[in-house]
Amino acid sequence: MMMRIPTFSTLLLLLALAPLSGAMAQNSIGPLPANPPPAAARAPITVPATPDLTLPPTPGVPDQGDIPAAPVSELPPSRFPGSATGPEPARMPAERSTLLYPPGAEILPSGTDAVLADIVARLKAHPAERLELRAYASSQTTRPTDARRIALLRARALRDRLVQLGLDPLRLLVFAEGSAAGTTAPATAPDRVDLVIRP
Repeated sequence: MMMRIPTFSTLLLLLALAPLSGAMAQNSIGPLPANPPPAAARAPITVPATPDLTLPPTPGVPDQGDIPAAPVSELPPSRFPGSATGPEPARMPAERSTLLYPPGAEILPSGTDAVLADIVARLKAHPAERLELRAYASSQTTRPTDARRIALLRARALRDRLVQLGLDPLRLLVFAEGSAAGTTAPATAPDRVDLVIRP
């Protein structure tokens, strides 16, 4: 197929019609407004006033000179008679106590329990301490074994009584010594038991 080449007269016709087509296209669009409408005015923002932060004055201390004193009232009697401080604490014995025996006696002397109770209370309050029982006895014979036997019986009776009062037997150390007749007696009483508290 052969392409048709426009002639010179056709080109002139197209050039003549170009301004007309532009004017027609321009007339098809409506006229533009001269000035756009003004935007609606915004209402002003109202800022609240700053509140008053001033503290009111501190009221003064009222005069209390006219206030009468409160009447003194006595407390009602206690419903529980007796001392309010509780029972009397146990007496703390000395580091060393001595029990005296009549010659040849093996049983505990009278009044021994009061001394032993104080010793047991102290040893219970101090678990690290121990008690030594050093028993001495004199003998009317020349055999020292008789005096040592009496001293051992005294120490055993004393140990058994301490255990009955609640003392651990493992905290008791027992020593028995005696002296026969005609030997040199110690400066203190020969028939005795020394109770010595050791740390």
